[in-house]
Amino acid sequence: MEADLVLHSGRVVSHIGEFHGGVAVRDGKIVAIGDRDDLPSAARTIDLEGRVLMPGVIDPHCHLGVNYDYDEDMRTETAGAASGGVTTILLFARNPAGSYIPFYQERRARGESQAYVDFGFHFGIQREEHIAEIPRIAAETGVQSFKCHMGYEVGNSIGIVSSTDAWVYGAMREAVKLPKGVVSVHCENTDLVTMLKKEMMATGRQDLAAYTESRPAFVEEEAIVRVIRLAELTGCPLYIVHTSVGAGPDLAAEARARGVDVTMETCPHYLLRTAYDEDLDARAKISPPLRDRENLEGLWRGVLGGAIDTLGTDHVPFKKTGGDLWSEKPGVVSFAWELPLMLHFGVHERGLSLSRLVELNSYNPARRFGLLPRKGMLAVGADADLVVVDLDLEKEVKATGKGTCLYDGWKLRGWPVLTVSRGRVVAENGVVVESEHGRGRCVTVPESERRD
Repeated sequence: MEADLVLHSGRVVSHIGEFHGGVAVRDGKIVAIGDRDDLPSAARTIDLEGRVLMPGVIDPHCHLGVNYDYDEDMRTETAGAASGGVTTILLFARNPAGSYIPFYQERRARGESQAYVDFGFHFGIQREEHIAEIPRIAAETGVQSFKCHMGYEVGNSIGIVSSTDAWVYGAMREAVKLPKGVVSVHCENTDLVTMLKKEMMATGRQDLAAYTESRPAFVEEEAIVRVIRLAELTGCPLYIVHTSVGAGPDLAAEARARGVDVTMETCPHYLLRTAYDEDLDARAKISPPLRDRENLEGLWRGVLGGAIDTLGTDHVPFKKTGGDLWSEKPGVVSFAWELPLMLHFGVHERGLSLSRLVELNSYNPARRFGLLPRKGMLAVGADADLVVVDLDLEKEVKATGKGTCLYDGWKLRGWPVLTVSRGRVVAENGVVVESEHGRGRCVTVPESERRD
């Protein structure tokens, strides 16, 4: 048997360990794993020369087509993702106007015509009718992950409708009936945010820290405790998105000890930036906000100690005005830099193991959102979604695309040099392979289309 692609003589890292060897790929799947002598001949053979081979990154949290055209975002942003070692993205999508069935059909078709890498969906609960629609959504689209937003006051700058506790509870009661159902929650106390924002705006402050202090850590901590209790009552798997508070990992760990199925995500910006960094202004506004050094260190303890389960970028390209803090849109971009940032600051500076990084970046997102065993792991029969990393390569972050990057000009050590999506090289040495445009496929599909 001849393979399409063989990568050999590398440091192969999975979520459970590592060994010296490589993989063989045929028809988009991994067909062999082992030493060079165990691998077949191939149409293309790459000597890794000791570099790291890992599963491709699965980014479980992004937003595309919000401020720019969806088709445009699916092309430009997935190209950036591919250059950064990302092979699957999961979009949190909202449809305030109506049903998710036609919405899914349209967004899937348009996405598959543009994407460089695979993608899937979570759907936001933006009206009460969406809760009753959950069984049909799951049956007709394959989407079994639903998001409830908190902390968005009426009239917020991006038009998100916050969920009441009744919506969260109702969504959980429906999602728990699904084989892979999960409810994600943006945790902030909406009433407190509304009150405290008005008070802070009255002071006239326009500095980034004013936004943070208008949404203090306790408003997120309180909401985390509340939604964990609702998950405990319903038995529904809970995914807490973009945790920014250092107490979050401990709250999740305590809940898990009681048997609650809770997964906690954080993002690179909460691990690397604070609201008090002197070079940041209103354009660094994010929801939840950047916090202080104490919260940052608490999140790192969760990453290193196991209480944080996944890393998401919360990548969203927004046109920022650089003007009024309170009307600025909240969000930043980091598809292309999440992996280098974690290699530099996690692996090199804090001693994060590569296997733990794979767990955070690939295996755990795949497990939580029903993509195992097809994605998120190195195994015969799995999709050949791979990234090759040069741990010693030093490069500078150069942000030239859409959205706000918080790391422009930073010099990082450790970069992806090859990205393989379903057996095809989609990026090499940071440059996307243009001919792979439109090859990405939707991974959230009806049961009749599943290929696991």
